[in-house]
Amino acid sequence: METEGALDREQLTRLARYFDEKVTFSRYIKSKVEEVEKGRAVCHIDVEDIHLNGNGTLHGGVYASLIDNAMGLSVAALVGLRTATIALNVSFLGAVREGRIVCESQVVHRTRRIATVEAKVRDGEGNLVAMGTGTFRIFEKRGDPIV
Repeated sequence: METEGALDREQLTRLARYFDEKVTFSRYIKSKVEEVEKGRAVCHIDVEDIHLNGNGTLHGGVYASLIDNAMGLSVAALVGLRTATIALNVSFLGAVREGRIVCESQVVHRTRRIATVEAKVRDGEGNLVAMGTGTFRIFEKRGDPIV
C-alpha cells in the first residue's frame, strides 16, 4: 500500500487532538481518539444515557459514527490529504448497555483517489459488537487534512 503523504508523528498527534477537541459532532457524541498511525486508528466512547435508544441499548447511529470517525482518521493519517466518506456499511452484532466501546480501523486498500477501510467495535469484555466497511474519496489537492 502506497504511503506517500503519510503524516509524521507530530501531524498524527495534531490530527487526533483536532478530532477530540475541534470536531463538533465528535465532541457531542464524546468520541475519543486512543491511537492513530498511518492507515490505522483506535477510538472509543464511554457509553452514557445519551447514547441509548428506546430499548436501553446503544443506538446504531453511535456505532456508525464511531466507525466512521475511526475509518476517516485511518485514511487521513495514511494519505495526508482531505478525505470524505462516500460509502459506509455497518453490521450490528451485539447489544451494549454500558461501559466502553472501542473501534479499531485499518485501511485495507488504496488507489490514488479511493481508500477502502474495515473497522471492528468491541465492548469492554472484548466481544465483537459491530463491524463496518467504508469507502473514502481522497482529494488530490495538497493541503491540511484537518482543515
